[in-house]
Amino acid sequence: MRFLEKDLVKHGFKTRYTGSEIVFATLETLKEYSLSSDEKNFAKQLLATYEKIVSERPASAGVLNILRTIIESFLRSGLQTIPSVIMDLKSSYEKALWTVADVACKRVSNGDVLMTNSNSLAVRRFFARLKQENIEVEVYVPESRPGLEGLLLAEYLEELGFNVNLIVDSAMRYFMKNVDKVFMGAEAVAANGAVVSKAGSSLMALAAKEARVRVYVLAPLLKFSFESVYGEMIKLPEGGWELLMDAETRNTLPENYSARAPIYDVTPPDYIDAIATEYGIFSPQAIPILLREIYGSYPPSITPLPKLVKQLEEAYHL
Repeated sequence: MRFLEKDLVKHGFKTRYTGSEIVFATLETLKEYSLSSDEKNFAKQLLATYEKIVSERPASAGVLNILRTIIESFLRSGLQTIPSVIMDLKSSYEKALWTVADVACKRVSNGDVLMTNSNSLAVRRFFARLKQENIEVEVYVPESRPGLEGLLLAEYLEELGFNVNLIVDSAMRYFMKNVDKVFMGAEAVAANGAVVSKAGSSLMALAAKEARVRVYVLAPLLKFSFESVYGEMIKLPEGGWELLMDAETRNTLPENYSARAPIYDVTPPDYIDAIATEYGIFSPQAIPILLREIYGSYPPSITPLPKLVKQLEEAYHL
């Protein structure tokens, strides 16, 4: 299948970064600034990046976590350490994505029928690894409205050589009877094991639970929302009208017509069988144990990002 972007815009299609792609894009941008700016201007760029992410992608735990690490290093050691810190973050996250794919592949048998949604980079790596391991699967892919990212994923999976069934979102429950396992990505994982992902993920997981189909989430540790450990709620942004239709279509609607387009939803931990991380696969209820093993305590001893941002503003009079 070949989708032309110009033909899909009228239906709400819009190219946008996934949670992992925005991590890599942010790291690349900050690396360039670190090599060409003085400390004061780099501090300004850090602050601007933080404000943009909080405004546009507040649920993207991955990019918020890398900002925490970079700001901590910057406040502690200055600008000279930042390029190496950024390179380490990029390398470790790249490795984590592939390790998560390896962990998840162990849950798939040759001939399985899978369902997945959205266009998560972790999900794409997972299917790429399945192909490398010569594990043949059939895949059901919902369109993933409002952004239609499922079309991109379906096209990618077909290029890999898998048998792909592209379905409308409302048909997920109907086709779940044909599915053996569900795999989905994550924008964030909360302390209680709830997963923020593409809108429609919770319905997919609910239909799977009803059909007794196992649900697996692909989430490197960078996607864990440490602020939620301390009670902070993960903010879920909504999209604008461009996520539903093009300008030409909007102009045909009544003047006071309005619509809402949620981008993400929350899947409760009870609907999830396991979360695949670079440290192995865990039930949502085991997250506190995992974090305690990695960080030596639970809750982990971290400085909340808003507090670090305030320290940055004060240190550089921003």
